[in-house]
Amino acid sequence: MAKRVNGEGGIYYRKSDDRWCAALTLPSPDGRARRVTRTAKTERGAKAKLLELKRELIANGDIQTSVLSVETWVRKWLNEIVASEVRPKTVASYRTTVEQYIIPAIGSKQLKKLTADNVRECIKYVTDKGLSSRSAALTYQVLSLALKSAHREGKASSNVADMVNRPRTKKATLTVLTATDGIKVLETVASDRLASRWAAALLTGARQGELIGLEWDRVDFLRGYVDLSWQLQRISWEHGCGGTCERIRGTDCPSRKLTAPADWEHRHALGGLWWSRPKSSAGWRVIPLVEPLLSIIERRHEASVLEPNPYGLAWTQPNGRPLDPSRDNAAWHAALKLAGVPDARLHDARHTTASLLGRAGVPIETITKILGHSTYAMSREYMDVDLGQLTDALTKMSALMPLGAAE
Repeated sequence: MAKRVNGEGGIYYRKSDDRWCAALTLPSPDGRARRVTRTAKTERGAKAKLLELKRELIANGDIQTSVLSVETWVRKWLNEIVASEVRPKTVASYRTTVEQYIIPAIGSKQLKKLTADNVRECIKYVTDKGLSSRSAALTYQVLSLALKSAHREGKASSNVADMVNRPRTKKATLTVLTATDGIKVLETVASDRLASRWAAALLTGARQGELIGLEWDRVDFLRGYVDLSWQLQRISWEHGCGGTCERIRGTDCPSRKLTAPADWEHRHALGGLWWSRPKSSAGWRVIPLVEPLLSIIERRHEASVLEPNPYGLAWTQPNGRPLDPSRDNAAWHAALKLAGVPDARLHDARHTTASLLGRAGVPIETITKILGHSTYAMSREYMDVDLGQLTDALTKMSALMPLGAAE
């Protein structure tokens, strides 16, 4: 019988443990043959194992003979695959999920032996900690993405997460400020240097990053509109030293770096603060400035001329540095408390704007364009939207809130 060549493989019965074996001899650059064996209970199972070995050899040019754990894979997936495909804020979110939930729950499991029960075990780990259904759903999503990538690269025979339904999520309860609440807030902080910041949040529905990152050269007072094509975000630096600097935080690493997709547009502001483009084209929009907000923003512009402002921002700290998102949040909650209105997230001000627009009889299509709320992948069609239509919508809404002067 002719001798089998490397990569051809074969099957045989092993009497000692009553198992069928699939064996494959791998080619080796140094001339030393390396034999890989997989076992099964039946001859048919062994044939399937042999085919699996050959597919892995073709896909990778080699076969992983050491045990690959879930922990090893998800970290490799994060650092070498995800970091170059999605935005840094998303990577940071995934990393939190991986380190706090996936690895503690099933990190020691062998990737190739992972089962649907292990996926459920991971979800249960999250819910047993008393965390929300949204946290459980996010954990499932991240694990599923990691396993999908492992399957695509031949590290796993399948994505076992597909065998498990995504956890159902409880509908979030939002605190929506009423028009009366909004007026109380603005009247309470009328003398504050950031009063116009809160007026802009309530009367445009713009996101936090869009407003704290708004530069004066994107505000057109003559034609009365604002360009919301950039947002300011805090993004964590990564270690660039390979773990040799002994610093705990990436921001303190002498070789710190930021890994991002090649098509992600971003500009560095200060420290960990960066300007970045919105996630989708729906978020990249131009909206009108109508009264009373137009006058409020104009007064803010006049005041800013007398302040230090090296970054050209509409709203800054007194020393001219950009507003940090955490400090901006704290100032918002302080304003609500001072006004005696229900506490609400700053992001919920967008829902207040949507409610006010709805009360003013503005069509849902126009509300979507004002808020940049669409989840569809769109081109920059909204740049061609009739500004007169949006101006009319915002004017109707602003008529519900007769505001006084504010800076």
